[in-house]
Amino acid sequence: PPALRCHYCGHEEPVAPACRVCSHETQRMRGIGTQQLEHFIALRFPEARIARMDLDTTSTKWAHHRILERVARREVDILLGTQMIAKGLDFPGVTVVGVVDADTGLHLPDFRAGERTFQLVAQVAGRAGRGPKGGRVLVQTRAPEHHAIRAAQVHSVRDFAAAELPLRAPPHPAYPPYTGLVRFVVAAEDPAAAEAAAGVAAWLRRVGAEQLEGVLTVLGPAPCRIPRLKGRWRWHVLVKAAEPRAIGHVVRAWGRGRGAREAGGVVVDRDPVALL
Repeated sequence: PPALRCHYCGHEEPVAPACRVCSHETQRMRGIGTQQLEHFIALRFPEARIARMDLDTTSTKWAHHRILERVARREVDILLGTQMIAKGLDFPGVTVVGVVDADTGLHLPDFRAGERTFQLVAQVAGRAGRGPKGGRVLVQTRAPEHHAIRAAQVHSVRDFAAAELPLRAPPHPAYPPYTGLVRFVVAAEDPAAAEAAAGVAAWLRRVGAEQLEGVLTVLGPAPCRIPRLKGRWRWHVLVKAAEPRAIGHVVRAWGRGRGAREAGGVVVDRDPVALL
């Protein structure tokens, strides 16, 4: 039966027969993911052989290999999916690549959002035109002037860095590479236990004041942007310092002292690649 399912936390529930706010009867269901995209592509190209690669279609062992083998044998005309199809594929017969809603990652609340969008668009664009026929790349975006999109259009890391690096440097809030960063994530099945991140933040502020002459900037605690993942509630604390040795001191002190007793529920991520 139709159901609502969260791929992050695992929560699942049946589709409500009526709106919980206005009590109006549910009229139709429509998603915005790859399954919905597959539906519209099938309507637009009824003769095309379509394959979809996402979490649902590749959950079994070797499922993605079987799909890619069909593509290699030219048994698939259109391959669609999530980011998993953006990297490492080399099919000379691919002549057109489309990026649907590139803004999905561009506006995530993460300082690396633009960087990852540039990488993804540039990488997926490289899947087209590998053969003698050449290729075209179409990118759907509401921010065509964003520097990540513009730099990906010309495959220029230099152009992206020239626009991105000033945004991470003072007077803006400093982020790598202009400052060191470490993230403490507290995860627990009990939401109240996850809020123990407050104790982590207090410990970090005390260490910064007593041992590091206030060079640390401690942000948080706060719920993670994805607050529940695989059945565990998550809070995090960010620590920034212009001096890398200060970050190293904090990580080592955590491991020697309080961290050794609480390591089971706390993950220390130095130089994190994502803050979600």
